[in-house]
Amino acid sequence: MPCFLGMLMLDIRLSKISFLLQIILWTFHDTAAEFVVTAPPDPVVGVVGGNVILDCQLVPARAPENMEVRWIYMALSYSSPVIMFKDGAEDLTSQAAGYRGRTELFLNEIAHGNLSLKLKAVKVSDKGQYKCYVASGIKQDEIKVALTVSGTGRQPWIEMEGYATNGVRLACRSEGWFPNPPVQWVDGNGENVTAQPDTRYRLDAEGLMTVDSIIEVPKHSRNKYTCVINNQILKETQEAHIQIADTFFPSTSGWLVAFWILFILIAAAVCFAVWRDRKLQQKTRALMKSASLLENERLRIDIEAEKEKANRMYQALQEEIKKMKEAGKAECEKLQQDFAKEKIAIKEEHEQFKKEVDQEKASATAKYQKLYTECEQWKPLVQSEWKRIQSNAATVTLDARTANASLTVSPDGQTVKGGETLNVPDNPERFDSVPYVLGTEGFTGGTHYWEVKVVNKAYWDVGIANGSVQRKGMPDLCADAGFWTIGRDGEPYGISDAKRSTITVTTRPQKIGVFLELEAGRVSFYNADNMYHLYTFNANFSDKVYPFFWPGWDDTPLTICPVKN
Repeated sequence: MPCFLGMLMLDIRLSKISFLLQIILWTFHDTAAEFVVTAPPDPVVGVVGGNVILDCQLVPARAPENMEVRWIYMALSYSSPVIMFKDGAEDLTSQAAGYRGRTELFLNEIAHGNLSLKLKAVKVSDKGQYKCYVASGIKQDEIKVALTVSGTGRQPWIEMEGYATNGVRLACRSEGWFPNPPVQWVDGNGENVTAQPDTRYRLDAEGLMTVDSIIEVPKHSRNKYTCVINNQILKETQEAHIQIADTFFPSTSGWLVAFWILFILIAAAVCFAVWRDRKLQQKTRALMKSASLLENERLRIDIEAEKEKANRMYQALQEEIKKMKEAGKAECEKLQQDFAKEKIAIKEEHEQFKKEVDQEKASATAKYQKLYTECEQWKPLVQSEWKRIQSNAATVTLDARTANASLTVSPDGQTVKGGETLNVPDNPERFDSVPYVLGTEGFTGGTHYWEVKVVNKAYWDVGIANGSVQRKGMPDLCADAGFWTIGRDGEPYGISDAKRSTITVTTRPQKIGVFLELEAGRVSFYNADNMYHLYTFNANFSDKVYPFFWPGWDDTPLTICPVKN
């Protein structure tokens, strides 16, 4: 562990030296009009429930005029920042709900270039990429910071789960881990006896893992065991120990014990009878040597009395042995009867279960046949409707005059992607703060259809927008603001209503079809790969509308595809 900590501290020092060299080099640039945003390259590790600082520095270390600082979680919308600094103070009006009360900027150090974010009460859901974005009236720049989240769970406990074939099962449990920790079992000699444990992980409401690990312990093994759970990121462990008494292991059945007791009693009775007989013979020989006949007679009477007493004791032992044999036989017969009843019950339960499974299988088969028949009946109608939609194919190109400076539009106007900030004129048609772009041609009437390729993209939105939507500043991407779109924000798919509601998508589409019916007041979205309808907006289009595109944050392009029947 000391060696690991030394290497870790050396890596941290090297990262800081590289970071400081970058700052020193930038101090030789012209600071009157240029600045750059920097951060250490290594991911930051945050502990669940603790606080973490995401480092971001401005070089040169002097805040420009009219500076705006925006921390953005890459899995959320650009318009829902983690925290924002504007007009000399924190602006929390549009802060993402999941970060309220958990963020803090170093306000006293912003003027000296420290734009770092302090994130409190770290959660599992906080892990991912963050962007430190800085803009002024002169320039804008940004840098990404990766946050890794880890958590060490509670002290585990071990309990006996039940009996196995040749021993017992031990269960080790612990809560509050992230990510999934490995589990190791060690016996009393310090040897790893993990073999193939049954280890399972369950996710709780806070995104943390509950660990259950079960092993089978044979009777003749070491009775002391240790369960060790490791957090490989934080290099922390939790342990639990157990000492198993021999009485907990399965023992011999009652009737077998009774049989051996009976055998021992019989052997003891025989030995006792032999011993008594030898004693009597010794006494008889002694009496025969006696000189006095009277004494011999008295001794003979005593011998007869002793023999009678021995016979009575022998008969009593025989009766006791007989009773114990009968009791052992009765217990054995009872165990056999119980086993036969249990066998019959298990067989009946198995037959009932098989009957229920067969019924469920027959029911599922019938439902499938019904759905398949209905699908075949509707298939010609769906194909006919799809041909009608595709017959309204429109020629759509991207208008580079409306594209944000961080977007690159291809010369043929068919592809757009994110990337480096371009030096473009700030004309009235251009979106200046959000990476949006519109189509060249707008529509005031008729029906129109086009398709957009979205495969391999985790963040995107396509649809239509009013020609009068807000182009400057931070417009709200929703239908009330003149945007009717469908898109993907990380994993879920959603629509641009007021709540940014999610929709169910059974098959991930490669192409999205947009079908606009102006007179009917509808815009519908389809999975163009399988003709599956995704969602329809109903609206009163009183203004000229244009095709709308948001390609997300990465450099994977959105592409307008030709419509093929």
